[in-house]
Amino acid sequence: MWLDELRERWQTALAQRGPCPRCASMRVWFNGVRLRKASVRHSDETVFLSGIPVRRLRCGDCGWRWSVAPEGIVSAAHYQPCVVAPAVAADVLEEEVSEGQVARAYGCARRTVGRWVRRVARVAEPGVLARHLAHEAQSPELPLLPQPVKARRSQARRTLGERAVLVLALLEALASLRGLAPPGLAHAAQLVPALAPASGGAM
Repeated sequence: MWLDELRERWQTALAQRGPCPRCASMRVWFNGVRLRKASVRHSDETVFLSGIPVRRLRCGDCGWRWSVAPEGIVSAAHYQPCVVAPAVAADVLEEEVSEGQVARAYGCARRTVGRWVRRVARVAEPGVLARHLAHEAQSPELPLLPQPVKARRSQARRTLGERAVLVLALLEALASLRGLAPPGLAHAAQLVPALAPASGGAM
């Protein structure tokens, strides 16, 4: 049922245009629709979706062309942040769970999980996120940080994992502070535009 309703909202949104993001002109033309695929998380399961409509638009004044992501599809990557964020947290923090088990639980290849950890760790500098959070919250207190990562990791992987879950936790806190729906990773470009790519390609 949720998917039928989501697809209905996608179709309704195809009729919307809005101003040009480059020059703010309202002379915006439809420029076709492309279909894409993505995997999202729903009810603790990873769901593969095909035929997702992405509206293409073109400005009648400056000629700028862009695409409008449909609801729930916030990343240009196939696996959306709602899949990546909990998978990274599970891989780094859950002591009795192997990388292969995480991969099976989240519907991806084992090597993909390791790639996600590396990419999330590079989304932003934790120190910058922490200062940003303290400033917005007008408090020097930071949220309770995640527990130490798995002891079985090598030191290099432990360090990388620690950074990844710290980035996730700080993004989550920033998103919550602004009233944004979880996961915070989905809003990285909005929360820290200078550090996170607007395309969502870091995922």
